[in-house]
Amino acid sequence: MLFIIAIFFLVTFCLVIWLHFPTIITDVHFILAQLRRQRILAKYSKMPIPYTIADKFEEHATKSPAKTMLIFEGKSYTYDDINRRANRIAKMAQQMGLKRGDKVAFFIGNEPAFIWTLLGFCKLGVTCALLNVNLRSKSLLHCLQISEANTLVTVAGKSTEQALDEVMSDLKERQTSVWYLDPEFPVPEERSEDDLNPTRDVRDGLNIRDSLAYIYTSGTTGLPKASRLSHYKMLAGGFMLETFKMNNDDVMYLTLPLYHVSALFIGLSNIINAGATCVLRRKFSASNFWSDCRKNDVTMFMYIGELFRYLVAQPKNDLDAVNKVRLAIGNGLGADIWEEICNRFRIERIVELYGATEANFGLMNLDNTVGSVGRWPPILQAVCKIELIQYDHETSQPIRDDKGRCIPVGPGETGLLVCPVNRIFPLDGYVGCKSLMEKKLIRDVRKEGDVFFNTGDLLIRDKNYNLYFKDRIGDTFRWKGENVATTEVSQTLNELPEIMESSVYGVNVPGHYGKAGMAALSLNPGSDFSPAVTYKHVTSLLPNYACPRFIRIMEQLEHTATFKQKKTGLVQDGFDPTVVSGPIFVFDQTQDTYVLLDKEVHENILNGNMRL
Repeated sequence: MLFIIAIFFLVTFCLVIWLHFPTIITDVHFILAQLRRQRILAKYSKMPIPYTIADKFEEHATKSPAKTMLIFEGKSYTYDDINRRANRIAKMAQQMGLKRGDKVAFFIGNEPAFIWTLLGFCKLGVTCALLNVNLRSKSLLHCLQISEANTLVTVAGKSTEQALDEVMSDLKERQTSVWYLDPEFPVPEERSEDDLNPTRDVRDGLNIRDSLAYIYTSGTTGLPKASRLSHYKMLAGGFMLETFKMNNDDVMYLTLPLYHVSALFIGLSNIINAGATCVLRRKFSASNFWSDCRKNDVTMFMYIGELFRYLVAQPKNDLDAVNKVRLAIGNGLGADIWEEICNRFRIERIVELYGATEANFGLMNLDNTVGSVGRWPPILQAVCKIELIQYDHETSQPIRDDKGRCIPVGPGETGLLVCPVNRIFPLDGYVGCKSLMEKKLIRDVRKEGDVFFNTGDLLIRDKNYNLYFKDRIGDTFRWKGENVATTEVSQTLNELPEIMESSVYGVNVPGHYGKAGMAALSLNPGSDFSPAVTYKHVTSLLPNYACPRFIRIMEQLEHTATFKQKKTGLVQDGFDPTVVSGPIFVFDQTQDTYVLLDKEVHENILNGNMRL
């Protein structure tokens, strides 16, 4: 009888728990997977010479040497092919005197050389600073300088050579040697000692928390910052898609740049961890996307929200749903096209992510909740107490109560997302000045002495603990999947002699994820705005995504009493020529200039006939 009563109460208890927390099974499964990951990473950390992603790659190259690891522009490379090249890169680097703890700068786009060169340096414990190949001039030199790298690696015969030619005199002055690689890096059929894996003791003294790579982010203000990606974090990233049963039969399509955190930390790490296949493309192409997926039997791909909008804009095709894709993972997919994407292209699961290059945690949508970047229920809150707190837009500071503590927001309210910094959630931080990272920290959030990472992002939580991205704060907006720092763009515009002052901000454009850059300019007396000169100036000094899409000419800009620029009204005005007084110009890449934005051009932008 007692047994029956016990069973009754146990069933009742489970039913109550399930009714209040219907996702409890998924949540428990997720936590158990994370605990398993922590055990494995702890084992890797305790090895005399820490285990790295290169070791994982070597294991696959040994066990399945003939397995296709990479498909690029119709050519396939096995795990053995890439491992041999990586070993030869490591051997050449050793001959050049490079060793554990040294830094090299990468100026390589999406091509096979990126992968085997990164692995080659990883085998030695050399840190790779991954430069954005869109960088030019001052920004490029700045990123190189903060990396402290004396060697820059690029691929011969590519467009990146032109960018390096422009700064070659500066490189020589800095005594930076440039290593030009053969894009194919052919290896002889006959094997030699150069094909053997370097012994692990060549990186003796390496700590698993040491940096595998520096990944650059614009942060909130100024020029790009270098964020550390440790060997530990790279390995940890490789476990993310185990939750969705990624295995060596999967084929992942990467069109996002490998020098960014998404394609590297999520894409490449999971491919290597699973022993899967990567289909790599130099640059995303909407017209070729699905044919590439069909031709290569793609089962997974990475996205940013803008990618999906380009795919939706393509003419409908009877073959749209003919694919083997079972999972798409990324960030920025708007709720307005979420279901259309699933239905039109028959994608089984969309995994929307939330994270930042320099952040110490991330979120992941486990159950296809439309628009959500993830769920953080009480069971996860017990492990990591992330917070959504009240934020004052005027002071750019969290709102605190009379005890000096931050104030949590409730369900349905917008709050600033912060995450505790502790042993379980350490912060790798930025390279260089510690004050850069200090600006990203908030102290005494819930109690005296605690430290939280400030994401700089505003989110909303619903009653079921689902989180939804709302907006970014500060002087940064997001466009084409990139963070654009208004300060850098403004400083670049101000270099033009005719410009007295510029105010840079983001504006919403229908059909686009993020905000397009817009600059309000006041000109020096007697000066005229030159659309062609301005276009040439910004495109030569800024990455394409940072070039202002709209320019508004004003007699003078408004300021606060403390001489801060007023941007709220400018943002509200947008780029509608019927609302804005004075001329507006739009970035036209087909004519290599800014063109006057009239009602017809405005309508073409709204209906998608003019591409920004």
